[in-house]
Amino acid sequence: MTNTKLNDTGGHGGDLLEALKRWQPVTGKFIDFSSNINPLGTPPGLIEHLVAVLPEIVAYPSPQARELREKLAGYFNISTERLVIGNGANDLIHQLVNWIKPRRVLVPAPSFSEYERAARYSGAAVNYYYLPPVKKLDLEKITAETEQGDLIIICNPNNPTGLLQPRAELINLVEGAGKRGAVVMIDESFIQLTGRPQESMGDYSAGNLWIITSLTKNWGLPGLRLGCAAGPVDLVKQFTRWKDPWNVNSLAQVAGIYCCEAKEFIKDTIDLIKRERAYLLDAFQKTGRFKVFEGAANFLLMRCDSAGFKVAQFQEDLARQGVLIRRADNFKGLDHRFLRIAVKNRCDNQKLLEETDNWFSENLFSGKNGKGGFG
Repeated sequence: MTNTKLNDTGGHGGDLLEALKRWQPVTGKFIDFSSNINPLGTPPGLIEHLVAVLPEIVAYPSPQARELREKLAGYFNISTERLVIGNGANDLIHQLVNWIKPRRVLVPAPSFSEYERAARYSGAAVNYYYLPPVKKLDLEKITAETEQGDLIIICNPNNPTGLLQPRAELINLVEGAGKRGAVVMIDESFIQLTGRPQESMGDYSAGNLWIITSLTKNWGLPGLRLGCAAGPVDLVKQFTRWKDPWNVNSLAQVAGIYCCEAKEFIKDTIDLIKRERAYLLDAFQKTGRFKVFEGAANFLLMRCDSAGFKVAQFQEDLARQGVLIRRADNFKGLDHRFLRIAVKNRCDNQKLLEETDNWFSENLFSGKNGKGGFG
């Protein structure tokens, strides 16, 4: 996509309309591996439920999403007073960073580009701490570098590497940063889909801690936008007092309330992701063409070391066949060898493997173990 388009979106995946215009896939549509949404889509019956309540859009949505806020408090087993609801996790990241007004923001790299965008929009200085795909965070070193007025942002599990930091280590980070007068924001947008809820910090309360959670990824709602944040009760009260009371539309609120009851849906999702992540990991590794970084999330970061491989060309050629992957060369610290793929259902995953195999067969280079196949 053009630089203008990349600047519009930060280079994120999921820009399907622009991709359709540019690449015109032979299938007329994409299997979208570029955005990491629940592979099962939305919970059963949700679309019909939203159609039934559509006439309610003539009224204002509930201010501060009161009913949804109460429902989510029960869903996450935390107090209502600690919760803020937003128009997606990214909305809350931008709002909170701008409201906290940190002197400096410590941002992971490679990671979600919106952290830097939010920091710079707030006027803060930005420092990176580097997180290579195969290296755990040195949380003690990060803590030692913090000063009064800093904000540390952690993505757990990290996007795009998929690395998951243990809860116990993050608690030490929060406590250490608090002693230095620094705030910690942990983005747990993908943690529910890891199947490891014990690593979540959502129920841990500290005066310097904010937890961000995306609900659009869990429940397949990226077009509606829905997220929540958990923070200290006194600060949540202050933040809520001055933020836009209607920033979550009525359909998103209704969808969130409905989805809170879909407990089996999330269980089925986690089972599918575990099974299909293992399937993709094994299939890609067997060819010898890719280094696959085994994370805990519903996506995989991969690197191709074949001479001549350019991820931009790989993305374009697969897109013309109806398979859209996420270039990862615009993540800080990654280059033209890297891509990220979402974990989807078996049929879609087989299509990705088939088109990848075809692509390598038609090009002049192959992986270190030869052309091979996914067979």
